[in-house]
Amino acid sequence: MTTLLIDGSSRPHSNSAAFGERLLVGIPHQTLHLADVHLNFEHDTRETDQPQGDASDDYAQLFAQFQAADTIVLSTPVYWYNMSGQLKVFIDRWFDSFSHGASFASKRLCLLIVGADDPVHKAQPIIEQSVKLSCDWLKMTFMGTATAVADLPGDVAKLPVLPADAQKLRQILTLTTN
Repeated sequence: MTTLLIDGSSRPHSNSAAFGERLLVGIPHQTLHLADVHLNFEHDTRETDQPQGDASDDYAQLFAQFQAADTIVLSTPVYWYNMSGQLKVFIDRWFDSFSHGASFASKRLCLLIVGADDPVHKAQPIIEQSVKLSCDWLKMTFMGTATAVADLPGDVAKLPVLPADAQKLRQILTLTTN
């Protein structure tokens, strides 16, 4: 079983990356920071003669890592009460892969959210619904969401323990990735 943590933050050493790394301590995984890759916006070419997709960015390499993993952990900061633009663009680009017959059905997916302004009530419902519906449509198994409250750089690293929902998600991951 392989696990891929995809950090949707625009900052290196972000709270969202720290949340993912803390959640996955002791669980073998690879980490991919979307800030380190070049992703273009989705271009829907269904009404043209052009093939669906964009070979001018890093999406193909990123999706190859995605396809190689059994479990995906998406981690995002909250930007204006929603997921980061980097993560949204990556999810939008799944349409390219789906259009070319890529199967998502065997994937398990977890969602981590980090925000400062009451993210459990103000952001989690919006972000979680988007990810759950995408999982449903693509036949992926949505394993759950964990949310951390953090504002300043390094706040997640300073948490004495992971939030209860993260501890529960970690138990699920430990059982399914071993």
